[in-house]
Amino acid sequence: MSQLKDTLYVLFGSRTGNAKSVAVLAHEYALSLGYEALLLDMQEMDYSQVKIIKNLLVIVSTHGEGEPPVQAEGFYEFLHSDAMDSVKAQFAVLGLGDSSYRYFCQTGEDIHKRLEELGSHPVMEHAKCDIDFEETAKQWVLDVFQSLDGQLKKVNPPNKEGFTFELKIDGEQHSAYKAELLEKKLLTSETSSKKVLHVSLSLKNSGIDYLPGDAIGVYGTNSRALVDELLTVLNFDKAYPVPQKETTRLLKDVLINDYELTLVTPLVIKKYAEIVQVEALNQLVQDDKALESYSSEKDIMDLVLDYPGHITVEQFLSVLRKLSQRLYSVSSSKSAVNDQADIVVKVIENNGGSRVRNGVCSSYLWNRLDEGDMVPVTLETIAKFRLPDNDDAPVIMVGAGTGIAPFRGFLQERRARGAKGVNWLIFGERNSESDFLYKDELMSFQKDGTLQQLSTAFSRDQKEKRYVSHLIEENGREILEWIEKGAVTYVCGSKDQLAVTVRSSFIKAIAKHKQMNESDALTYFEGLKGAKKYQEEVY
Repeated sequence: MSQLKDTLYVLFGSRTGNAKSVAVLAHEYALSLGYEALLLDMQEMDYSQVKIIKNLLVIVSTHGEGEPPVQAEGFYEFLHSDAMDSVKAQFAVLGLGDSSYRYFCQTGEDIHKRLEELGSHPVMEHAKCDIDFEETAKQWVLDVFQSLDGQLKKVNPPNKEGFTFELKIDGEQHSAYKAELLEKKLLTSETSSKKVLHVSLSLKNSGIDYLPGDAIGVYGTNSRALVDELLTVLNFDKAYPVPQKETTRLLKDVLINDYELTLVTPLVIKKYAEIVQVEALNQLVQDDKALESYSSEKDIMDLVLDYPGHITVEQFLSVLRKLSQRLYSVSSSKSAVNDQADIVVKVIENNGGSRVRNGVCSSYLWNRLDEGDMVPVTLETIAKFRLPDNDDAPVIMVGAGTGIAPFRGFLQERRARGAKGVNWLIFGERNSESDFLYKDELMSFQKDGTLQQLSTAFSRDQKEKRYVSHLIEENGREILEWIEKGAVTYVCGSKDQLAVTVRSSFIKAIAKHKQMNESDALTYFEGLKGAKKYQEEVY
């Protein structure tokens, strides 16, 4: 091996394999150009290597609300720890993510910033890729090596024999397991203002081995009626041929199976605006707040109806995002249900104006599938949301709405393992009569001693609304007593509402019952999170 200063390290943290595919391309391209390069997986490398690296490329995805994927957690934490005081490298970072999330590509951004803080020099600005990452990622690889040209010594003669500048991507949907839909039923009553489904899927012979806390990814399809309506509005021929890598498909089929139609992101709107050049839309994209509000409430059909303009089929497809899986927390334990996985699904039906906007996957499961049909699914491992290994440890579970899902799995698992640790569920919904999800099962968990405490807040059962945050503040002293006895607290539900209010209520309870000021209470709370005594899975 040549001197370390001439070696390029290509480091990746990949959840689905996309970041890895970019890293592999960068590594192989480096070798073809004559550079010495090493490919490293964040979850397998010796973290201390980073201290001595002189040339570094980082390709990393982002999970959920700006968090590193499980595969990158250890490296991310080490990089941000006191153990890292200096890294003198020239580097570039590519983040992969989903622009529909608020903290788009946050992990890559954090790593870029931290490397600069540690004394490293970026050869390029931090770059970001959305779901349709392929072309952006390939261009980034080309740009990186153009920036490195003359700054990094070539130790071998260039050799491009057998090398093709293409991403080697394992398509997730093509490798998804086709699970039989065993059962679907409403968990809410007919008088409820919403529909929440219990869905059971067969995993027989799938090789999928999940744990409570994990999630099932479901690949849905767009409604044929929605696609027909969109084609009519755009005046597109449904049989228009769309070339693919190895075949040609009809436009209608492509829109049903491949592209997001039920949501829009600011980036999608900006791409569309650049093509149609409608003055009112150009004004909208200049106002970040208005753009965020529009994208949170509208879908693709709204966009083309609200701002009609000339656009070709090819341009329209270039605007759209690839259709991705929807993740649902597993609401069962394999110890209880064997080769089966249960999920809880809220049916998205937003009424506004003259149209009803349906969620792609929830409407797919509710309206377009019957029991016995096959559903493409994958497993999403959520290693940061796990029951304690110690079965004697107390567990506090806080959830609202479909956030109850993982806790049904937790209780099934604790019962199957004969865990002696006490369990407390704090659950909130709208009405006790119509929205008490899994009520009968929760009563049975109480009856057999699996669930020692069940605290509920039904916001619309009384004049003044009550939420789980109120329960936490009212039961703060006892919650703190459980925590001091080693309890692990789990929170699942809405990131913008439940997670924020529950955190605030915990900090208030800590301050009150431990007689701390707000700053010390926050430090105590952060200590719980750092020790994994307070874990969140929010969406």
